[in-house]
Amino acid sequence: MLRVLFGISDTQECRSGADAAMRLFSQIKEVHFTLVHVSPEVLIYPESGIMNYSQTEVVANEQSQQLIDEFMELFAQQGISCETVLKMGNPVDVVLEMAPSFDLLVIGASESSMFYRLFGSHQNSFIDNSPIPVLVAK
Repeated sequence: MLRVLFGISDTQECRSGADAAMRLFSQIKEVHFTLVHVSPEVLIYPESGIMNYSQTEVVANEQSQQLIDEFMELFAQQGISCETVLKMGNPVDVVLEMAPSFDLLVIGASESSMFYRLFGSHQNSFIDNSPIPVLVAK
């Protein structure tokens, strides 16, 4: 069984990457996807005023769960077996830490804006540091 780790985010590039991955793997019966979304840790600075930290965290978790449900439904419609994982932290660090347990890492292509060309993207970090093969789906 091919074990695929797919990092999901709330971007059009990721949705396009998911479509490409589903077209590629939908005919393979021996494939299992793990969809992982890494939510950045919520940082609240004292000078930002009065804020309910627990409420901010609840909203972030709800948004992350909605995203995971959206991608899970897309994969289920194509008959692709998958499970989901929601973690908090640095997306690159968390995904690369999980990667050795899988056969392939699939990510959506980063936008090709000037910002990403100048400062890099998560895509480059995954490609440069992954211990397993990386498929950049566009």
